[in-house]
Amino acid sequence: MSDTEQQIKCVLLSVNEAQLVLPKKAVAEVVAIKNIINVANKPGWMLGYLDWRGKSIPLVSIEAMGGVRMPSLASGNVSAAVVYVIGENAPFQFMSFLVQGTPKVVNLKSASVVADEEEMQHPVIDQGVLIHGEKAGIVDLEKLEAIIKYVMT
Repeated sequence: MSDTEQQIKCVLLSVNEAQLVLPKKAVAEVVAIKNIINVANKPGWMLGYLDWRGKSIPLVSIEAMGGVRMPSLASGNVSAAVVYVIGENAPFQFMSFLVQGTPKVVNLKSASVVADEEEMQHPVIDQGVLIHGEKAGIVDLEKLEAIIKYVMT
């Protein structure tokens, strides 16, 4: 196999003090948060709907899902990662979650990603990994989608 076949283009996103890693193809866009349509009687991590390209898409705080305080939306350093929905029969095509800072696109080889032995205790982080020695969490988009779908119906 050549080096390009072994590489996966990924996006590293900052969420509070942590890094999340997603395949680049899963991320539609990272956007400034302008309008949030609030929803009543939902968990604190369900922030509402983000107005994105004329569509209302669910916006969540992955931090709050894991029991960590989410960042202030007024800080100016918070944006939303809009990701594609991968499951069938979802009532939405996209979903989004809060991120901070600038996303970083990286080409990862399987040899540069090592499983983190520390157990992850988060509903949508599938596994902790070390990428070039730095901790990151792999987001399970199917779990995130299922949880949002359950809460929104």
